[in-house]
Amino acid sequence: MSDRPAADPGDDPRALKEEVAALRAQIADMQTELEVLASLSRNVPGVLYVLEPDHRGLPSVVYCSDGVRDILGIAPDEWKARFESAYEHVYPDDRSMVRVLCESAMRASDPAEFEFRVVLGDKGVRTVAGRAMSGCQLNGRFARVGYIHDVTEEKLYRSATVQAQAAEQASAAKSEFLSRMSHELRTPLNAILGFAQLLKMSDGEPLSGGQRQKIEVMEQAGQHLLAVINDVLDLSRIESGRLPLSLEPVSTRAAFEHALDLVGNLAADFGVHLQPCGECEDLTVLADRTRLQQVLVNLLSNGVKYNRRGGRVSVQARREDDRVMLEVHDTGRGMTEDQLAHLFEPFNRLGAEQTGVEGSGIGLVIVKRLLQVMDGDLEVQSTPEEGTRMRCWLPLSTGPALMRSAPAADDADAASDYPSGVDDDHPRLDLLYAEDNQINIDLVSEILSLLPWCRVTIAHNGAEALAAVRKRRPDVLLLDMQLGDMSGFDVVRVLDQDVETTGIPRVALSADAMPDTIRRAQAWGFRAYLTKPLDVTQLISTVEQLSQEVAAARV
Repeated sequence: MSDRPAADPGDDPRALKEEVAALRAQIADMQTELEVLASLSRNVPGVLYVLEPDHRGLPSVVYCSDGVRDILGIAPDEWKARFESAYEHVYPDDRSMVRVLCESAMRASDPAEFEFRVVLGDKGVRTVAGRAMSGCQLNGRFARVGYIHDVTEEKLYRSATVQAQAAEQASAAKSEFLSRMSHELRTPLNAILGFAQLLKMSDGEPLSGGQRQKIEVMEQAGQHLLAVINDVLDLSRIESGRLPLSLEPVSTRAAFEHALDLVGNLAADFGVHLQPCGECEDLTVLADRTRLQQVLVNLLSNGVKYNRRGGRVSVQARREDDRVMLEVHDTGRGMTEDQLAHLFEPFNRLGAEQTGVEGSGIGLVIVKRLLQVMDGDLEVQSTPEEGTRMRCWLPLSTGPALMRSAPAADDADAASDYPSGVDDDHPRLDLLYAEDNQINIDLVSEILSLLPWCRVTIAHNGAEALAAVRKRRPDVLLLDMQLGDMSGFDVVRVLDQDVETTGIPRVALSADAMPDTIRRAQAWGFRAYLTKPLDVTQLISTVEQLSQEVAAARV
C-alpha cells in the first residue's frame, strides 16, 4: 500500500470542469424556475411566493411576485428583506393566527388552505385566501410554495347568495304560515257569516227587529275580521313580490265612478256627501284594474269614515307630464304633523282606535305599496280640522282604455228569483259535495236546499268522493280543497285518469285564498274558486250558471 496522500479533486481539471458544469446547470434550472414563476405571476391576479427556513427555522422569502403590493400592501423587496413586515398589514384579530400559520409552515409537509383579513389603506379591510404546499427544490433545500389572492367580493357574493336563499326560504315559510292561518280563520268565519246570511234570507221563520239587528252586528264583526285577514295577506304578498298584477290602460273616470258606487251606502250611513266625478277629466292610466279599484275604495272609505256628518268627499284627475294625479279630498278631521310622520306604520291607527271607527291600521300601507308596484306613488297633505288630500300618481297610458263592465256591486238579485218549490221547467242538477267539516256540510246543505232542483250527495272525504262518482256520475263536483285523506287536486287527478269520470265540471270551495293556489286550481280546470267565508249568493249564482250549462250540453 502506498503512503502517497489521496489526490484533491480540485487538482483534477476534468472533475473541476464537471462540477462547474453541474453548478451552471443547476443555476440555469433555478433561473428557469424563477422565469416560470415570473411568467405565472404576470397572468394571475394574486401573489406567488416561495419560502425557505432561515438559520432559526423561521420563514424567509426566496421569491414573491409583484402582486404582493396589492394583496399584502408591501413591496417585494421589503418582504424579502424582512418577512415580519407582512404582519403589520394583517387585521389585528387575525395576526396571531397568521403568525402561527407561517411559523409552522416551515415544518409542514401537507398542503394547506388558509384565509385571513388585511388592512390596506384606502381599500380598507380585505379578505385574502391562499393555498401552500411543501417540496424540495432542485438544490435539495426544503421550500414552501404558495399562492394568495383577494376573495373579498367572492365572499360577499356567497354571503349575499346565502342570504337570498335564506330570505326565499323565509318567504316560502311565511307564505305557508299565512296560508294555514287564513285557512284556520276562514273556516269558522265561513259558518258565522254563512248562517248569518241564511237567517236574514229566511222567509219561513222571519226575524224580529231586534234579532235582525243582532245578526247584522254579528255579520259586521265577521266581515271586519275577514277584511283584516285579507289585508294581512295582501300586505304579505306585496312584500314578498308574489302579488300578481295585470297592467292595462284604465279609464280614471270609470274607476272613480265604480269606486263611488261601492262606498255610496257607507257615505249615506255616515251622513257624508260624495261629489260625483262628472267634471273630472277622463284620462287613461297604466294600472291593474282590480288593484286600482282597491286603492280608490280604500281612500274614499277613509274620507267618509274620518269625516264629519254633513262633510264632503270630492275627487279629481289631472295630467302632469307623463303621469296622472288622482285625488281624493275630504273635509274631515285632518291629521297633525306628528300623525303624518307615522301614517304608513303598519297597524298604527294614529289614535283612531278610540273613536269607534273600525279599521286595521294597514289599509294605507297597502295602498301606498300597491301604487309603488304599479310604478306610482302616494302623497298626503292634511290640516287638522280642515281635511285631507290623498294624491295617487300613476303612469299615463297612451293606449285606449279597455272597455269592461264593472263587477256587480250586489249579487242579492241573483238569489231573489229562485223558486220556493220544485219548478218542473228548471233543469235538474246532480251535485256531489265533498267536505270533511260537518259545520261546513250543514251550511252548504242549507244553502243548496234553497234550490229544489239541485240534488246534493255528500262525501266526507276524498275516498268517499271517488266512490260516489264511480257509482253515479254527478253533473257538478263541489270540492273542498282539504279533505283530510287527500286534497281536491288529488281527487280530480284520479278522476281525470278514467274516461268514465273525466271532464266533470268542478268548483273549488276552500279557506285557502292564496293567489298561487287559485291560479293552480284554474290551471286544473276548476270552473270557479269560492273562498271561505262563503258568500251565499255567490254560491247560488255559480250553481245556477252551471245548471244552465249542463242543461244546454244535454240538448
